[in-house]
Amino acid sequence: MPMGENETDSASGGIGLAGSSVPAQAGPQAFEFQLEVGERKILHFARKPQIVAIAELVWNALDANATRVDVELRRTGMQAISDIVVTDNGDGITRERARSSFRDFGTTWKAGRTHTEGSTRIMHGRNGEGRLFAFALGDRFSWESAAKVDGSLNGVRITGSADHPTIWQVEEAAPARTEPGTTVRIEVPQGKTLRSLENGDAAANLTAKLAFYLLAYPDVLVTFDGKRLNPSDIIVGDPVYLRLELPEEYAQDDPEPVVTFVEWNQRMSDRKMLICNADGIALYDHGRDWSDSIVSFTPYLRSNRFNSTSIDDLHLLPMTHAGLLDAAEKAIRDHLTLRGAEISAEVVQQLKDEGIYPYPDRAASRIQEIESQAFDVVVTVARNALPDKGVARRLSVDLIQSALESSPGDLHKILKKVLALGDEERRHLANLLDSTDLPHVISAATTVTNRLNFMGGLRKLLADDQLRRALREVDQLHPMIAQNLWLFGEDWTMARTEVGLTNVLQAHLSLLGDEVALETQLEAVEREDGRGGRVDILLFRSRRDDNSTERIIIELKRPMVRVGKDELDQIKSYARAVVDNPQYRGVDCKWRFYLVTYDYSPTILRDIRQRDKPAGLFDDQDEYEVWVKSWAEILDSAEGKLRFFQEQLDYEATDERVTQHLRDSYAHFIPDAPRESAP
Repeated sequence: MPMGENETDSASGGIGLAGSSVPAQAGPQAFEFQLEVGERKILHFARKPQIVAIAELVWNALDANATRVDVELRRTGMQAISDIVVTDNGDGITRERARSSFRDFGTTWKAGRTHTEGSTRIMHGRNGEGRLFAFALGDRFSWESAAKVDGSLNGVRITGSADHPTIWQVEEAAPARTEPGTTVRIEVPQGKTLRSLENGDAAANLTAKLAFYLLAYPDVLVTFDGKRLNPSDIIVGDPVYLRLELPEEYAQDDPEPVVTFVEWNQRMSDRKMLICNADGIALYDHGRDWSDSIVSFTPYLRSNRFNSTSIDDLHLLPMTHAGLLDAAEKAIRDHLTLRGAEISAEVVQQLKDEGIYPYPDRAASRIQEIESQAFDVVVTVARNALPDKGVARRLSVDLIQSALESSPGDLHKILKKVLALGDEERRHLANLLDSTDLPHVISAATTVTNRLNFMGGLRKLLADDQLRRALREVDQLHPMIAQNLWLFGEDWTMARTEVGLTNVLQAHLSLLGDEVALETQLEAVEREDGRGGRVDILLFRSRRDDNSTERIIIELKRPMVRVGKDELDQIKSYARAVVDNPQYRGVDCKWRFYLVTYDYSPTILRDIRQRDKPAGLFDDQDEYEVWVKSWAEILDSAEGKLRFFQEQLDYEATDERVTQHLRDSYAHFIPDAPRESAP
């Protein structure tokens, strides 16, 4: 008797522990085998991918000449999978084959074979491990099989469990069917999740693993959860055979290794490269998932070098066939680039034919070129989520274009809520856009163009005598400047109003005259008609880091006020009073006071044009600085900083553009819509 085997004759089918002695009785024979391998090795199979485990059970049936294999997912009332049943009409398992197959680990009757019995079809298995993949699916297993022996139908039942993973029990049993075949039952313990089997793409993932076999043998039928697996239903076009730049050592292979690139019409969660023998029979999943937001595909690396490779050898492929794997991955990347461009061109051309593509053939600027490139990527990924026709399709295209033009951050919401693009597609799209930096470029381009337009519009308002006289500070000029503090330095873009500073500024406000108001108190400065009064405005912000604090105080002079000596003395005395306030004396803080005006008197030029100091710096102390700036100087300086980006973006803030920008963004802040050109 072989080691690890205990054979009993038991009418009740009783089974003894391996190595124990059980009295013989009349009846069916029962055997118990203990694999000569540790539990750790067996339980390693519990971590195998669930779809792979199902595929292995199907392959076992196909290797037994089955022409029909049904994978049934039985569910409880709560829809959780409770049992998995795999039924086939193959040759079945004889008692002798059951004893040899379930007793030994790593050896199988399939070893050395290339075709099934009777040379009917290509053989898949050769490693003697397929049954152990059941541990990835449940905790109790049974194989009930019927096979013809000497013209009669004999039955056998094999059982095992995760509680004793090295022990398998085999017993004779009356056939439960009238024809040969096998039924595998796997009990799924309560609480175990089989998410990859419940996903909507489970059948497609399984189809991908069996694709070439099912195409080669169209008379074979495999079903999964009631759905027939037919590669022809999900394949897009014909498979593409990618020639590889092979290392010299593979030059004499006949046939030479090749990657068969198969494209699917639905996205799959299982996207690894499949290692196959020369016939395309998938043996092993290799490497990382191939993630692409445009093309859903499976690459099959086919080589006769894998025709008789053991599972252990397949694990070592990165060391034994590194050059071949690298060549395969390069060919896949190159083809993906070409295929993605082809699909995008088709989608764009279709939108053009429909008259709803939102960009001209020749981009008007670098910004528009970048936006159109990003649009092409997004609309290509979302092509299957777009409505087929009509107003809804045009609206969806317009929403994507609008988000890219002004607020790329809204794109995610549009794709999710309007187009109902799935999480997987949106995640792939985000990865693709991040890798190209297109949204960041568009966002930066939008910021630059909006700033250029704002400055052009402000120049237009100030240069027009009629508009400048009508411009009110409280409810028009001030809110526009408050929204564009980058004019005084990029660092102030995110600065905030400091509540505690209000009382200190208010305490010394009289030093600036009677018609100056803090921006926090502007609501009280109103005329009888409700419009803002004619006052100068003190705008203030603060920002902090771990080491220090900076504050900016801006006095916005009415455009009709010409700054002279009196205004200089006022702002200087005000700055010193604030800085010397006991609350701030000795505090590590830098203050910047700006007196901003449309024009100033020539009599103060010597004060604001001092040797070795920047133009406009009037009082320079350790704790504070006082600046006097005209709007022309501020706008010139800001435009200079943006000039490089303007040149790169090939953007010109034309009169028409800046006028439209003011109408769109600041219409409620200006007296009347500005005329097309200044008088």
